[in-house]
Amino acid sequence: MTVRASTVAGIAVAVCAVLPAAPAGATPPDGDAARTDLAKGTTETPVSITTDGPTTLIVQSLVLQPGASSGWHTHPGSELSVITAGTVALQTASACGPVTYSAGQAVFIPAGVPHRVDNPSASEAQVVLTYTLPVDAPLRGDAPDVCAK
Repeated sequence: MTVRASTVAGIAVAVCAVLPAAPAGATPPDGDAARTDLAKGTTETPVSITTDGPTTLIVQSLVLQPGASSGWHTHPGSELSVITAGTVALQTASACGPVTYSAGQAVFIPAGVPHRVDNPSASEAQVVLTYTLPVDAPLRGDAPDVCAK
């Protein structure tokens, strides 16, 4: 029996050695924790965020009343925004013709790009913005109207 037991054990070890390892199971949440989605949007524009050092992330909620505008400005880091209600019109230094975005769409603006957003509609617009900035950098800087005629 000792020979049979060692043979079976050897076969079992050999079989286990060639089988793929089972993935580790996820651990379920524990305690009183809840997540709330603040925004979800889709963009056709490729998004790339690279930093050269320590970084600050800022997440803001923006409400634009009808006719309101951000004015022309830049950010020292990238901006990723999701429109959560209403519509906004975005102008950039490279595209002076406004592009309209509505709820469920995302917008990516690379660092340093002069831009302006406004609400051309008769309804309130809401946006969740995420900025990736160098540590201690100001959130925004004013920029001239590059699309003025």
